[in-house]
Parts: sequence; C-alpha cells; structure tokens
Amino acid sequence: MSIDPSELARQLAALRKPKQVLCPVCGTQAVGVGRRTYCSVRCAKLAWWRRNYGAAARSPQDAADLQEWENEGGTSEAEEA
Repeated sequence: MSIDPSELARQLAALRKPKQVLCPVCGTQAVGVGRRTYCSVRCAKLAWWRRNYGAAARSPQDAADLQEWENEGGTSEAEEA
C-alpha cells in the first residue's frame, strides 16, 4: 500500500512542534515552526530593508524613501500586481 504524497506531507507537518516567536521588528508574539523569526512577511521584508539599506538611509533623500516605504506597509507596486 502506498501513501499519497500530500497525505505524507500532512502527517510530517503534524509532527513538527510549534514554538512561540517574538518578532524583533514589531514585538508581536506568533506561533511558528522551524526557523521562523518574524511574525509576518511584512516584518521580514522590513528587517531585510533595514539591514541592507540602513547605511544608505543616512542621507536625507534615502531616509525619506525608507520612511515612505515603511508607511506603505513595506510593499511595492510590482509585488501587489
């Protein structure tokens, strides 16, 4: 007897132990498994933006762009389409 691959995936997922995660960006608590660090994709993108463009944001124009990006929810028009 063979097990359907999707059923096997469900069984393996049920064995993973959830853990409490405290998001380093917004401080929200979330439940995750594995390597989850952030509560949402938005917080993960915001952290990436801050890591990669933190030094560049020291100029007034880049700081304004960073603030505008954060105010828009951390998404761009290309991602929404």
